[in-house]
Amino acid sequence: MSRHRFRFAFEATPAAVHAARHRISAAVRRRDAPLDDEVCSQLELVATELLTNAVRHASGPLTVDIELEGGLVVIEVVDGSTEAPLPRVADADDAGGRGLALIDALCLLHGSERVASGKRCWAVLPVEQQAAQQAPHIDVAPAVNAGVGGAANDSARWSLTAAGARLLLRMPATGT
Repeated sequence: MSRHRFRFAFEATPAAVHAARHRISAAVRRRDAPLDDEVCSQLELVATELLTNAVRHASGPLTVDIELEGGLVVIEVVDGSTEAPLPRVADADDAGGRGLALIDALCLLHGSERVASGKRCWAVLPVEQQAAQQAPHIDVAPAVNAGVGGAANDSARWSLTAAGARLLLRMPATGT
């Protein structure tokens, strides 16, 4: 699959989330990505969680970037808030608080970082369900406080899931 990028902006309103979610899945499908119904549902759920978090915690226009390359789709949402998303423990009757847990369960990699206009939250998913399931099994150690580049805790900026670690082990090493 060749590399494709798609970008659009939308206002931070709950009504806009529905349209933006469908715009994301339609953009991926237009690029001949092999999306089955399960992968499309996962893509839309992750997009909805990223978009909803941005709408709830920021104001003004939001920017969405979608990139397809090498069997992966990267969804990025840029909003005007500099506050990093933090996982919560939701009670059974809570209406919210499960977004980051859902993203963690469905994505290979995800994270957030500050940018000049606020922050970027991103997630990486395989466009083929089978691709993530065929990777060899490894154990993943929990994130460690790194303190590199002014970051007090790298796990607050990114998260590597077990499926993401398997993907990284399959990638060829690049020399510098």
